[in-house]
Amino acid sequence: ASPAASPATTSGQSGGQITADQAKAAALAHAGLTSGQVTVVKCKLDWENGRQVYEVEFYDSSYTEYDYEIDASTGSVLKYDYDAEYIAPNSSGSQSITADQAKALALAQVPGATTANIYEFEVDYDDGRVEYEGEILYNGMKYEFQIDGHSGSIREWEAEPAGH
Repeated sequence: ASPAASPATTSGQSGGQITADQAKAAALAHAGLTSGQVTVVKCKLDWENGRQVYEVEFYDSSYTEYDYEIDASTGSVLKYDYDAEYIAPNSSGSQSITADQAKALALAQVPGATTANIYEFEVDYDDGRVEYEGEILYNGMKYEFQIDGHSGSIREWEAEPAGH
């Protein structure tokens, strides 16, 4: 008699675990993108804080990099962030949006949050360009952001449960 297969060798939904394709699909759905709009760089099963997660990384056509942690047993998004990898050069480092406009752009990403939920906010200069950085604490989550002061584009965004 052959020994029973260990959980590490099971595939598909066996043992209540989602597949790599399902993890990719969950990340893409959360980002509002389709598989035809991105290049998937990585989809790897790993351990994080005592549970199995899929680390999914992909780029879209504007060179924005998306990183996701997907719970391997439920398929839910545990953590995500995205970064603009390429920013078009701007010869003037002048700002085009105000701090209040940058706050509004960040708050628009977190439905229900208000300016009272902005925990940190500062104006910074990166390579001669104005950028706004901050944190929003809302509904048990911490959101960190970086917004380009000229274009108003979100250069970096990270969301994770507060306290992590």
